[in-house]
Amino acid sequence: MINTNNITKLFFSIVFSFSFMHINAQESDEAVEEVIVTGSYIKGSATDGASPVDIISRDTIENLGATTVADIIRNMAIDSGSENNADSFTSGSTQGSSSVNLRGLGLSSTLVLLDGKRNTIAAQTANDGSVFVDTNSIPVNIIERVEILKEGAASVYGSDAVAGVVNYIFRRDFTGIEVDVSQQKTDVGDQTDDRLSVLVGAEIADGNLVVSLSSLDRSPLPGKAMPEYAQLGISTFGSSFLIYPPGAISSLTPSQYSTSVASGPYAGTYNILEYVPDANCTANKGVLIPMGTSAIGESAGTLCGFFFGDRFNYVNDEDHAQSYASFQKTLDNGVNFEIDYLSSTVDVNDNPQSPSYPALSYLTLPNIIMPGASGSPFSYPVLFRGRVLGSASPSKNAPRNNENERLSIGINATLDSGFDFSLSYTDSSQSASYFQPDTSTSKLKDAVNGVGGPGGNELWNLFDPSTNSAALSEYISSGEERTTDASLRVIDAIFTGTVGNIDIATGIQLKEEGFKIKRNAESVAQFNDNGDVTVQSDLIFLGGGAENDSSRKSSAIFVEASTDVNEKLQLKGAARFENLKSENTFNPKISARYKASDNLVLRGSLSTSFREPSLVQLSSDLVSLQGLSDNGSTAFIRVAIASNANLKPEESDNMNFGAIWTPNEQTSLTLDYWAIDYKDVITIENAQGKLNADPNGPDIFRSVGTLVGVTTRYFNAAKIDASGIDIEAKYNFDTSIGDAFIAVNHANIMKYEIPNGSGGMKDVVGQFNYDNFVRSMPENKTIISAQLNSGNHQAAAFYRMISDYKTNRPLDAFAKGAGIGQDIGEFNTLDLRYNYNMEMNDSKIQLSLGINNVTDEKAPLVFDASNWAYDPKHHDARGKMMYIGIKLTR
Repeated sequence: MINTNNITKLFFSIVFSFSFMHINAQESDEAVEEVIVTGSYIKGSATDGASPVDIISRDTIENLGATTVADIIRNMAIDSGSENNADSFTSGSTQGSSSVNLRGLGLSSTLVLLDGKRNTIAAQTANDGSVFVDTNSIPVNIIERVEILKEGAASVYGSDAVAGVVNYIFRRDFTGIEVDVSQQKTDVGDQTDDRLSVLVGAEIADGNLVVSLSSLDRSPLPGKAMPEYAQLGISTFGSSFLIYPPGAISSLTPSQYSTSVASGPYAGTYNILEYVPDANCTANKGVLIPMGTSAIGESAGTLCGFFFGDRFNYVNDEDHAQSYASFQKTLDNGVNFEIDYLSSTVDVNDNPQSPSYPALSYLTLPNIIMPGASGSPFSYPVLFRGRVLGSASPSKNAPRNNENERLSIGINATLDSGFDFSLSYTDSSQSASYFQPDTSTSKLKDAVNGVGGPGGNELWNLFDPSTNSAALSEYISSGEERTTDASLRVIDAIFTGTVGNIDIATGIQLKEEGFKIKRNAESVAQFNDNGDVTVQSDLIFLGGGAENDSSRKSSAIFVEASTDVNEKLQLKGAARFENLKSENTFNPKISARYKASDNLVLRGSLSTSFREPSLVQLSSDLVSLQGLSDNGSTAFIRVAIASNANLKPEESDNMNFGAIWTPNEQTSLTLDYWAIDYKDVITIENAQGKLNADPNGPDIFRSVGTLVGVTTRYFNAAKIDASGIDIEAKYNFDTSIGDAFIAVNHANIMKYEIPNGSGGMKDVVGQFNYDNFVRSMPENKTIISAQLNSGNHQAAAFYRMISDYKTNRPLDAFAKGAGIGQDIGEFNTLDLRYNYNMEMNDSKIQLSLGINNVTDEKAPLVFDASNWAYDPKHHDARGKMMYIGIKLTR
């Protein structure tokens, strides 16, 4: 995946020239400790500087027992609505990945850095079209710490840093050997995460080499293990038939309002516009659903629904394999050279789905089943509302594969002028392969007409599927296959130094990114300029999408300056000019730090940020599946997601004011107020919201009254007006048996207003937000951590609270029958960890035991159409988990 192009050639030409600058470079006889804080290229303090920065240390990461980076992200109180428990329903394409969503402003509005450098976005997109950096590509054992900047930083980093920045710092100075083996196991379902990692660091060739290998073997947790969360997975598309009149209803005589079947499993008399369920519905594990009254005032009959919920996994069978290597060396001329390489592969092996999906094309009159066709016993035409393979058939798998690769090369030196110079080139890419099983529309049509199969003479019987052969079932099988490639190449050149009493940093950045989608012929769909699907894919349910190959370049220049006005006041300023493909942006920032007293520091900042439209939003058209509620029933429906080449960059005005109080050496308290005025936010129209607003609108597609599709488009929304408060507190103390601390990290979203569709604004804090572009948003998240160190013993505890919220989605009959309401309860979990440390010869051994979710707190029930009955954006349904591990270091 790593390749070269013009931007690569430019970098190496600069490196080649710089290698001869030995007369300008200086070697220092003294080691200087540098503290580089995320959010600024000017050296400073990470804890009480002008910008709010949280740090998750290596010690905390180990006490979390983190098997993936997702376990670290859940320890960020300001993360809200990320996808770290990716499921088949609400995040079907992104399984095997993880993401960050600071402030709930969207996956695309958080800038994720790897060791201070940009990384490519994931090759797959979220269901709402969001792009994000896949943090699952980062091996946990190579992370030294995580720095979280909790304010906009476009003035330094450019696009995407609207909500903030998350920077994963690597252990590039490690020396020795570290072997870590652990297992985490759920109390319900016996799902396990088996993790093995090896880290080696050594001084070689006057430099430092670090090599890491790690693996994760994750076993599945099936839906049947916790049926309470799968109980709403019911589709009205099971196997049913709608009796259709042979002509216009107005031309029929009363005697033609009904038809009869004399014998057989479908024997009986039926009215026109009446649904007839599969004769073996209950025997085949289907669900009978009464349909009320039809348009002619008679019984609308009964549907044979399909219960699919417990077929899917809460956790899939996954294999993670990761490798990392870095090398640092100071050359004879004083120039520091560094290189690092990261590779990651995540295989989702099973990912069970339904046996087949609803045959949407058979809901339309051109595909009406005439009497006698496909085994029909009816004397009237019928429309088929169902699946060719239903509840009696086994599930099919939808495997996923994500492959990540990253190479970063850099040099840095101190020049005679006293300025430091650094130059780096980073090339990162992800390739994702995706398969989703389905049925071929054309081959099924041939089979229904009796000309299917290899010989062109076989019939598919829709009315008695037990008569269909396995060979014919294989013949009509198809699916969506796609390969997606995302890439990013970046050159960073930075000068830092001091002029008078002013610290300065300035530099340039050159970027080139690409995004490519290739599809199998059966899944290719065509769209018109309005975003409507003009040519459907050859799949009965999955909509497929268009192929795409797009790229773009950008360049930027920035400058930072910092000065101490006096002993108490420090001022900082920054500005960045970015030359984008569509237009240019200029983003300034000013911040201040004021030491009001020996134990009180005040800080504040004002800045602007932006995010340019992603290549996906600008040029990629596809069709997704979404669970939608319509006329009292819920089903998964095709939703076209149309690109928009005319999107403008998002812009925001950011404000942060805070105070740091340290009354003594043991105690610290930090309070920050933040506010973001976010304009021209890029989002996708919400399909449920469009359906609710106008059930028969121009973008709503029906057949004989049944919802079959919705078209949505990316657009620049009016604005988001959000604000909140972050609170951090820590108290260190000594006990009779050792030292200890307790820390609190609390994030409160006070306001999150979006357009209400009538020219005003509405606040969506504390809402599930099923009908707008915002993700579910609890008002408060709190993390309380504590640790005790006593000789060879160490104990840690993590308590997490996510406040309650609610949904205003109207409850259907299944939700009411299950006792699920619109309130989503508070979620409280407690994790405990114990470590025993001992020495053996020249080695240190750490034995670890832990329990996550000690009280086995159940995730609150949620009504979300036909999806899981819990919210995977915030809650973990796995329940109590046991952890055991051993780590050897020497």
